[in-house]
Amino acid sequence: MTSLPVSSLLQILAEELRSLAVTAEEMHHLVCHEHLSRDPSYIRAVQKIDHTTQVLDNLSNFVSAVGEQTGEGWSITIGPALETIRLSELKQRLHKAEIDDVAANDDDGDLELFG
Repeated sequence: MTSLPVSSLLQILAEELRSLAVTAEEMHHLVCHEHLSRDPSYIRAVQKIDHTTQVLDNLSNFVSAVGEQTGEGWSITIGPALETIRLSELKQRLHKAEIDDVAANDDDGDLELFG
């Protein structure tokens, strides 16, 4: 398994969190109805969606800022961590980052043909 720069991994995680924040915000608009605004449990549920959106957005900004402060030489092997991911699309996005990093650093000039 190859390694991935920590800054790249943190940027990918920040993008995932930002995407979740957008999704949570969209859910907030779907469930926020004026005629239900008098129900206290409904109001708490809507407030939880808003809070979740804010937390995800804040975490995205935080992870991105940490990534910007990470040394260029710092790398991490993500293979074992990828095995904990059960959502195939998320796993592919994270694994694609690793593959992209390998391709960017592969400058040995070897050519492999598959038939």
